[in-house]
Amino acid sequence: MRPGASLMERFDGWFIKPIEKLKEMPEGDGGFLALSAALFLCERYYRALTDTLNGKRDDEKFKIAAAKDLGLSLEDFNCFWIVYRNGVQHQGTPKKYIDKKNQIKYFFHIDDEFSGIPEIHKINSYKREIRLNVWKFADLIINKFKTNEAVFRKAVSRTFPEVK
Repeated sequence: MRPGASLMERFDGWFIKPIEKLKEMPEGDGGFLALSAALFLCERYYRALTDTLNGKRDDEKFKIAAAKDLGLSLEDFNCFWIVYRNGVQHQGTPKKYIDKKNQIKYFFHIDDEFSGIPEIHKINSYKREIRLNVWKFADLIINKFKTNEAVFRKAVSRTFPEVK
């Protein structure tokens, strides 16, 4: 990164270009790393949108905004977040989740044919798949940063170091 690069140039160099390079890997092998970046960018975006960047760890405000913006119920978004975000960020891969209250098992299903917005697909009364195209999801989240300058500035202004 060149010294004096703008915030958007840093965002482009540190996130957009690396994700684009991961897309070049054969058979989608860069998908989990791209998904990891997209998930932390997703949280950062919605925390900036809801002014909860410095909120407490279990703050639900950003999840409510994300669910609404993505057209999901809060319950569906929370299941997506547990399976994908918590799995990828803590274990390096999405995880299985059992909703003990409703006795429903949630699994991940990643495919190029799916949408960039998580879809809860009912297999039967006790099993659900959370379907996602990781590349479309990454593009969706990156586009949110690129098209909402006010949220972008809140999300990165104090956290993007300047290269000297």
